[in-house]
Order: sequence, then structure tokens, then C-alpha cells
Amino acid sequence: MTKFYLGVDVGKYNHQAALINENGLVLTPAYKFANQSQAINELCQTIKKQLPDKQTAVKVGMEATGHYYWHLRDELLKQGFEVVVFNPIETQTKAKLKLRKVKNDRIDSLIIADLVREKDLKKQGETTSFNQPDERLKELRQLTRFTTRLKKQARFYKQGITVLLERICPEFESCFKNVFSKTALVVMREYFIKNISEKKLINLMAKTSRGRIKTEQAKEIIQALNNSLGLSYRNESAKLELSILLDDLGTKLSQIKQLEQRIKDMSENIKEVELIASIKGVSERMASVIYAEISNINRFEKKEQLTAFAGLDPAVKQSGTYLRKQGNHISKRGPKYLRQELYFAAKTAIIFDPELKAYYLKKKTEGKHYNCIMIAISRKILMRIWAVLKQKRPYELRTA
Repeated sequence: MTKFYLGVDVGKYNHQAALINENGLVLTPAYKFANQSQAINELCQTIKKQLPDKQTAVKVGMEATGHYYWHLRDELLKQGFEVVVFNPIETQTKAKLKLRKVKNDRIDSLIIADLVREKDLKKQGETTSFNQPDERLKELRQLTRFTTRLKKQARFYKQGITVLLERICPEFESCFKNVFSKTALVVMREYFIKNISEKKLINLMAKTSRGRIKTEQAKEIIQALNNSLGLSYRNESAKLELSILLDDLGTKLSQIKQLEQRIKDMSENIKEVELIASIKGVSERMASVIYAEISNINRFEKKEQLTAFAGLDPAVKQSGTYLRKQGNHISKRGPKYLRQELYFAAKTAIIFDPELKAYYLKKKTEGKHYNCIMIAISRKILMRIWAVLKQKRPYELRTA
């Protein structure tokens, strides 16, 4: 069967495409088209006119450039084309092999087309073929990523509140185990902003903490706040700043709660999420994020491909024929959201998973850096995820 290869250099407003045959001969000069539905349909018609017969297949390649390639990929899949998406590093590596140091969209689209052709002919490599994306999975990924961004914003407001408290009441942190507990947040607003009476504040602390803060402890907290070193900095501007920060934090936390409930509802009947969550250290929320990023495990033929996709493979420096691993550095390719959740899972696993806890203590005794150990444990957890998804059965903790 004859095959043609289309390379697309993706842009925000416009794309550039080039069509070649199995021998690398350019069939269609660089074709520029807008990132719009009508323009994409016109491209498809232009390609089909080049086909010698209905048996000729067209394989389309493009770079994973942010989110700009999503709509183009989806439209091409609907039109019946096979689509492969490359990590930009793959196309950059191929571009470096060209003798002429020229960089433009026309040449990039030809490089991508040739890369698709080479991968297809060799039947190897880490190219990822896409089927029509699962709408539910796309929505889940969108929600989990948005939630992660909101959490980052919430941390920003928490940092602002912490800095302000260190100025107006450096003793506040020692009064509460968690500065951002429900009780602590209520005290911030009612004491510093509203200046309510001591009696009301004592009752409010008892009520908010569900009786955990007794009257004597509440009085000690109030005394510490009254005798603070930061009294001279408690002006109207500080009150206004704290009020705005608390309002913004409250809004973000409410939005995050709403999103996490939606994610939980969507994940309830997804078998893959249940399988991933069976691994020690991986919560149901983490499992949802991880599955949303990995998607179909069958995209990866080997464990090493999944590791590379997650960006947990060693970074390699190449000069000519010389290859050298860059110490303990990882490549950090692929979705950062996946690496982040694996790292968080590793931190939890060293507490609750006996095997990984023993591994952590062993490496710590050997003098390994904390981050290096966590990355190694992240890889181990990723391999467990590979296993449960491939075998379609929950993880079983080894007892021997």
C-alpha cells in the first residue's frame, strides 16, 4: 500500500504543512493555512487531490506544541487520517542533523514529514499514534490541570498571608498547628479585621474547632496576639491587605473544592483510576490526574517509553557520536502535571509503603540527596502504574 506523509508545523494562528511520498520526494510545496475549521477542511481536500488512488494512506505528523495542535489533531482524525504527535525534542534533534542552519516554518514542516516517514519505515521509536480522543478523558485532563493551576494560585495567597502575619503578629504561627486551618482563618478575620470581643472570640474558637480548643487555650492565644511584637504594624492598610488576601484565598479554596468534586464524580466509574489508586501513596485524586495525563497505556509498548513520556528518564548530552548522561538530572520532557503527582505520591509512599520506606532509608543512609531519592521512587511508582494498567488488576503489596 502506498503511503504519503504530511508534516505540519503548528502555530497559534497559522500552520504550515508539507506533503512527501515514501521516497521523501516533496509532492506539495509548503502550504500555509489558518488555524480554523474551514482552512483545515481545505487542507484535507488539497491532500486528497494528491492521492493517486483510494488505497493510498496518509500519515500526519506534528509537534506537541502546547495546546495549539489539539483542534488540528481532532479535525484530522475526524477526516480519517492517522495522526502521530512528536515531542519537540525529537524534531529538534533531526533538525540538528541538517547541514544548513536555517530555521523557518517551511523547512520545519518538511523535517516533521520526513521524521514521520522514517519512523514509519523503521517501525520503531517512541512516536505516539492517536485514536479519536475520549471526550470524557479530555474533560478530565482539562479539569485536573485547571485545578492544579488554581492550587498554585491558592499557595500564592497563602504565602502573602504568611508574610503579612510575620509582620503584624509573628507569634500567630506558634498558636496553631496549621496556620490555614478553619479555626486559624476565622481568628485572622474576626480578631485582626473585625476586632470582636474576647468572649465572642473564645466561643467562636471553641465552636469552629469543635471543642478542641478549650477556654484556657483560647485565652492564651488571645493573650499572645494582644502582646505581639507586631502591634505597631497593625494599621488600616494591613487590615485591608489581610482582608483582600483572605477573600481571594477563600474564593480559590471554594473553587478548588467544586472542581475536585466534579473530578471525583467523573472518576467514579473509570476502572483505570481504581487500579492506579490501589498503589500505596496514590490517592484517588492523584490517580485521576495521573490517568488523565497517561491516557491509554497501550500507546507505550515499553516501560522506558512511559518513563520518557513522564520526563523521568536521565537527561543526555550528545556531541557527535559521544553520549553522556548529565549526572542525576532528568529530562523533564512531557507533562509536568504527571511528574508533580508522581513526586507527591512518592512523598506519601515513603510513609505508608514498607518497601519504598526501606528503600528511602537505605538511600538516605548512603548519602543520596533527598530529591534524587524521590525521583527514583517516582519512577518505581510509575512502573507499578505501568504494571496495574497493563495487567488490568490492582496492585498487591509484596509481603516477603
